[in-house]
Amino acid sequence: MKHIFNEINKHPQNYIVGLILFFCVSFLLFFYRFESHIQRQVVYLASGLYLGWSLWHHYRRGDITASIMMEYLLLALLALVVVSATL
Repeated sequence: MKHIFNEINKHPQNYIVGLILFFCVSFLLFFYRFESHIQRQVVYLASGLYLGWSLWHHYRRGDITASIMMEYLLLALLALVVVSATL
């Protein structure tokens, strides 16, 4: 747990951007809560933003590798499949 707080203190701008993206996507999902087609598009957007933010975050930290890129790509695809199946 201490490691997370140290990481946030080192790179607060990365986490502020992530938090802003989270709130924007949450707002869009709430705003379009009765329109499943638009919600699906928001989920696609959120998955892409998550992938982009994650890669940007690791690039700025200087520890991006092919395995990290693959991990985040697979996680984003899994989220797409799970959420799209429920909408």
